[in-house]
Amino acid sequence: MNLKPPMVALIMYPDFSPFHFSVPYLVFSAQVADHPSFDLKIVTPGGQPLKAERAMTVQPDGGLEMADMADILVVPGWHDLDARPAPELVAALVRAYARGAHVVGLCYGAYVLAYAGLLDGKRASTHWMAEKGFCLRFPRVRLDMNALYVDEDRLITSAGTGAGLDCCLYLVRGYYGPKIANKVARTMVIPPIARGDRRNSLSSPWPPRHRIHRSTGCSTTCGKISTSSTVLMTWRHGRPRAAARLRVIFSKRRA
Repeated sequence: MNLKPPMVALIMYPDFSPFHFSVPYLVFSAQVADHPSFDLKIVTPGGQPLKAERAMTVQPDGGLEMADMADILVVPGWHDLDARPAPELVAALVRAYARGAHVVGLCYGAYVLAYAGLLDGKRASTHWMAEKGFCLRFPRVRLDMNALYVDEDRLITSAGTGAGLDCCLYLVRGYYGPKIANKVARTMVIPPIARGDRRNSLSSPWPPRHRIHRSTGCSTTCGKISTSSTVLMTWRHGRPRAAARLRVIFSKRRA
């Protein structure tokens, strides 16, 4: 018997970032074993089309009433950190959490959950650039700036845009296990697991031996590096180390 896949409500807002939209859209619309793992729905206030910050418009599946049926609600960022979400959106998030759904704020989407009061007294994460402002606005939230993502009793928040991918894969892993999550990660060509308790070191410089310098040519002795050379970047054992996580391998074409 085929079970109905979990429903994900991707809640959009005016002037959204196309990248922030694409992160959960790609993960939760991934096909595994010829069928979708999640029933992804795009939700907008009033069920009306919304424009991105530039060059993109989303056509929603419906309005906030769809959030009442969702197993996972995702707010992928936020357009204005000083803007409180509409009362209808706050009510939808509160209702969803009360009935047992996962409520997710990716990057600045944590602001929406905090404005709704859902994060009071709880641990959370958001983008490092918002640390000071977030703490001033929401002193009752225990902001963890060392976390890629935080799961606090079904309230899930993530750091920057890249961490949003890790956060979404964490949800896939929670619903379907590591095998399916690894397949989704492989399809997207990203590491299957990132540690949720340690932020990558943003201030660590790239080691000199890993710097890639474009060469216009070599001597006839060593041959030439082709413009179509393959660059392979591999994660070592799925546990990257700060500033030394990648090995870069060049394939050479002999003269």
